[in-house]
Amino acid sequence: MTSSESGEDARAKGGRRPYLFACAQCQATTAEFRYECRLCGGPLVLQPERLHDVRVEPSHRGIWRYRGILPLTHSEVSLGEGDTPLVVLDSSLTHGRREVYAKLESLNPTLSFKDRAMALGASMASDLGLRGLVVASTGNAAVAASAYAAAAGLECSVIVGTESNATKKLDACRSFGAIVEEVPGDYSAAYGIARSRENDGWMNVSTTYRNPLLAEAYRSIAFELIDELGDSPVAVIVPIGAGPLLRGIERGFQDAVDVGITRAIPKLVGVQAARVAPIYHEWLRRHGGDMAPTPRTTDPTIATAIADRLTGYESHGDVTISAVERSLGRIVAVGEESIVDSTRRLAAVGMWVEPSAATGVAALPQVVDNEGVSGGPIVVMLTGHGAKAQPLPAS
Repeated sequence: MTSSESGEDARAKGGRRPYLFACAQCQATTAEFRYECRLCGGPLVLQPERLHDVRVEPSHRGIWRYRGILPLTHSEVSLGEGDTPLVVLDSSLTHGRREVYAKLESLNPTLSFKDRAMALGASMASDLGLRGLVVASTGNAAVAASAYAAAAGLECSVIVGTESNATKKLDACRSFGAIVEEVPGDYSAAYGIARSRENDGWMNVSTTYRNPLLAEAYRSIAFELIDELGDSPVAVIVPIGAGPLLRGIERGFQDAVDVGITRAIPKLVGVQAARVAPIYHEWLRRHGGDMAPTPRTTDPTIATAIADRLTGYESHGDVTISAVERSLGRIVAVGEESIVDSTRRLAAVGMWVEPSAATGVAALPQVVDNEGVSGGPIVVMLTGHGAKAQPLPAS
């Protein structure tokens, strides 16, 4: 997509909700699609007009049931993403708390929540006549981009850092016809290469805040949860790397408040693996209080899907922190032992997830003990399936 593609042009292609792109740092706005602010280089987020009603389209499913909250709807590339199950978590996992639910984003078509974003990204790229999608990833976004590019008849270029240990996921990408490039280092190294290729007919669908449109697809999760629970939960626990999933959910609940479907945004709790936790450490710097910071380390984490050090784009974490602050939530970190233990305990009750997804369950003791989330349901986002993950270490 070129920088001359305006919000007005986008609406002419089928978007139903007028919007601008707003800088999360200097608040400058523009109608032009850009990957970063022209004035200060900060990350851009979508600033849509306030909703006054939501028309649910029962003939559609998933994110497309809520076309009116999305920025672009002319093309509707879909593999059946969304409308994922909400199930009660077994009491052995909830530390005595009732009404704790798991949202099984691990049961999307390519087994992660990234499918929602890629359905929207592939649809946008199709509308604009682009060549294909380029994505930096720790694995899940790569598989989703590969599948949705194939569904849309687009090319896909996947760049993954070797530290992501994503062998199974890269095999899946190749099966969809994507060109896969492994580069030395972590996600941030891959991200830098993807940025260098994001023009010339390629849309960058790396799921940080680099592409300001993708997180919009996650607004649909808020409406699904309200449909399933009858109202908002008191808290939603979300594993985060850079955090667009959390922000998209928070913005979706704000939409629901605006149209009178619910009265309050639930507290959003972002969870990071303690070994790779840049947003958690920034949260402590601002809100630490009596919380002891987890020691920093360069050791790798088993939660590879959220292992994003934000190197070179640290300001992306600020966007997530702002969403958490608006919801009166918090950021927490969990250690390796608790991640492995939670992954195993979920499997023992029939839920096979990757370690990154299990961080939400690992964080439950910190959330349950918080007086601010008493008296209502809690939802844990199980973001990715265990089928694509590397085996757990021997116990």
